Amino acid sequence: MQSKFSFLTGLFVVLSIGFLSAQGSASVSTKKPNILEPSQFTTSTDEWAFYFDNENKVYYIDFESINVNLSDIKLFNQAGEMVKSDKLWDLPVNTIYELDIHDLKPGNYKIELRSYTGVIEREITLSE
Repeated sequence: MQSKFSFLTGLFVVLSIGFLSAQGSASVSTKKPNILEPSQFTTSTDEWAFYFDNENKVYYIDFESINVNLSDIKLFNQAGEMVKSDKLWDLPVNTIYELDIHDLKPGNYKIELRSYTGVIEREITLSE
């Protein structure tokens, strides 16, 4: 009986220490989110997940081809200023998102698709 009690007490102590050390190691990170590689977020080729309709000035993003849950999208001009943003967390996973860019001036832009674990970046160039 004494050995059973000692074993259970020892097991409790070991589990408690493991739990407390896991709790103590949690911290808030202020570093920049991970940039995901295309192989981490697409099941098909990159061209199928991202498509630009030059005639209508609409950029289509196929969420079903991207293997992560997205939280928001941000569009930056070449000066680094955010020119558009939208929340994505409540959209279905099979959405084809339409990013309307007809009102933007020609130039280079960066699209950031933010997930809960990283960022997917895509560079685009708009011409006249």
